[in-house]
Amino acid sequence: MKNLGIKQTLIAIAISAVALILSTTSFAQASLLRDDYAQSYTVVESDTLWDIADKFLQDPERWPEIWKPDGYLDNPDLIYPGDILSLSIAGGSPRILMQRGDRLTRQLTPQVREIPLVSAIPAIPLEAIENSFSKNRIVTQQMYDAAPYVVSNLGDNLIISTGDEIYARGSWPAGTSSFEVYRGGRVYKAENGKDMLGLELEYLGFASITDQPAPDLRKLLINNSAKEIKVGDRLLIREESRIGATLFPTEPSSRMEGQIIAFLGEESLASQLDTVVVDLGLRDNLAVGDILSIQHEGTRINDEVERGRMPIRERIATYFNRDRLQIPGKEIGTLLVYKTFAQLSYAVILSSTEPAELFNKVLSP
Repeated sequence: MKNLGIKQTLIAIAISAVALILSTTSFAQASLLRDDYAQSYTVVESDTLWDIADKFLQDPERWPEIWKPDGYLDNPDLIYPGDILSLSIAGGSPRILMQRGDRLTRQLTPQVREIPLVSAIPAIPLEAIENSFSKNRIVTQQMYDAAPYVVSNLGDNLIISTGDEIYARGSWPAGTSSFEVYRGGRVYKAENGKDMLGLELEYLGFASITDQPAPDLRKLLINNSAKEIKVGDRLLIREESRIGATLFPTEPSSRMEGQIIAFLGEESLASQLDTVVVDLGLRDNLAVGDILSIQHEGTRINDEVERGRMPIRERIATYFNRDRLQIPGKEIGTLLVYKTFAQLSYAVILSSTEPAELFNKVLSP
């Protein structure tokens, strides 16, 4: 029982000591401040640190005990005219906080940022339309004749396809081991029927060199075949794609006017996502990504109102000289150029209101 009494006495003494310390601290902190201390004060040009401390403290020398500089300000330990000092309680102790008077305050609100489009048509992901692109090429007759060609199949099978090995002969470019395999196709000629615009080659697959048995002979592996490959088919250096993962359609750099001269395959009409051949190319400054408008040819009609005003003899003459009024054509679709050659190009129909026909005009939009 005596021990319990001693413990209770010690606890009571400890509690009293803590209370005394707290009250002494509170009194000491309270004794720092003047009875009439300022809640806030704006520093003026003629102020000294002693003047400022005297606005808040009974003893200005104790200023470091309550000064709380703002580390985010330039020169936080210095006080400038215009700075606003205010008294606050932080952690139970009085502190002088400062707001820099010349700090600009700006209210931020959500804003819309405008970015100009590269073209009038939004960017197009390549994967959305690349399946509509043709892998065919259009070359000159000279380029075709100079290309290496398949001379033999190493196996007994009659059809050459993926995984087969072949021998090819010709003049081989140095430093190149990958080739595309093509077969000669349609010849495109100018309107005069004589000048050659290009020779279309049908894409068959691609192959890589595995051995060099002789200076002009190469052994190749068919890495992939889209169609049957035969002796006599040609090998050309693989084309590097000039199209990135995203297409940014643009208007041609100069005024363009041409026509659709062919469709792929045996089709007589073409619609959305079909490929067409146009008689414009690198020589016309046409570039990959250019947009062209498809125009349906206008019609020629007799102006019956005008004819009604004519004397009978002139009216009859119009039936023979066929003096007719030309009605302008209309836009029926939009083309995107994706492969350009010297005088011809491949383009895919992005949109159409009616099927495109051979010899429809194509113009700058």
